[in-house]
Amino acid sequence: MQFYLSFFILSVFYLFVINLFLKKFDISLDKEGVDEKHKSLIRKDNSTPLSGTFYFLPIILILFFNLDSKIIICCSLLFILGLLADLKIVTSYKLRLVFQFLLISLIFLISKDIKIDTRILFLNDLMNYELGRILLCTFFFMVLINGFNLIDGTNCLCTLNFFIISIFLYLLIKHSNIDYLKDELVILIASLLIFLIFNFFGKNFLGDGAAYGLGFLFGYFLLKISLANNNISPYFIANLLWYPAFENLFSIVRRNFSKSNNYLPDNDHLHQLIFKFCEKKKIIKHNFIQSSLIGISINLILTINYLIGFNYYNNSIIQILLIVSSIFLYLISYYFFNKKLN
Repeated sequence: MQFYLSFFILSVFYLFVINLFLKKFDISLDKEGVDEKHKSLIRKDNSTPLSGTFYFLPIILILFFNLDSKIIICCSLLFILGLLADLKIVTSYKLRLVFQFLLISLIFLISKDIKIDTRILFLNDLMNYELGRILLCTFFFMVLINGFNLIDGTNCLCTLNFFIISIFLYLLIKHSNIDYLKDELVILIASLLIFLIFNFFGKNFLGDGAAYGLGFLFGYFLLKISLANNNISPYFIANLLWYPAFENLFSIVRRNFSKSNNYLPDNDHLHQLIFKFCEKKKIIKHNFIQSSLIGISINLILTINYLIGFNYYNNSIIQILLIVSSIFLYLISYYFFNKKLN
């Protein structure tokens, strides 16, 4: 207990120093790029540190490097790729997608034991072919990590989602009696909680680096646990991860229909529509409180879904029904807020 208390205090101080350093020297702040007008929607001063990589990467390396070094190396490179975007060194989104594809496909080329059990005969047959397995796994992880990056625009949305998923990951491991990641996950959960507290007050954001790196790491751990325990439905894993993945896929479809660049950020994600609606109605005066409450509210609905799913984590039919109903609720909400604003 004393160790965790000491770790908590040290981590708070560590994150505070990182945020102070980044602001003082104008490094990795959430400033608008040419194609990033979405950033000004919620944060007005453009001085919020994107400190996720600086905070989480050392923690990830210390906790998990000995578990699977090649996975953590890939994860670290994704952290660095995103950090280069946060630092405005790599500004091309297309170039980032190319690097993501190369990194993730390479790791699945090396890790031949990793595959996704969709329980769909056609897709599982594709997984039996090396090229099909690599391409499907790479596609899944690219959709996932970029989805997490898309939802990192509202206080407590992405960070809280990671925090909640990490708790369910821990519960899955505990219920499955798998001696894997338990102690490391407790420390990671505490680290996420500390970052979340700062994020609630708009003092920092994950940034592209931490969204990519943590998204890949959680996707990999959940996939690994589901492969280790056949009683865990792969659709429960999909249930835990559907929101960022669907946000990304829906955005691509939406932009194609509107004939806009489907790889550039915009202000038309669900969480942003809700924010604009609340701002229009002048529900809450302070932007950071309004932003935080939106992030918490969305995650509260997701958590209810996760809790139901966890109680039936071996039942694929219930998981599919939960995912379909959640997507339906998302689409209804999107239509409602979009109509109210237009």
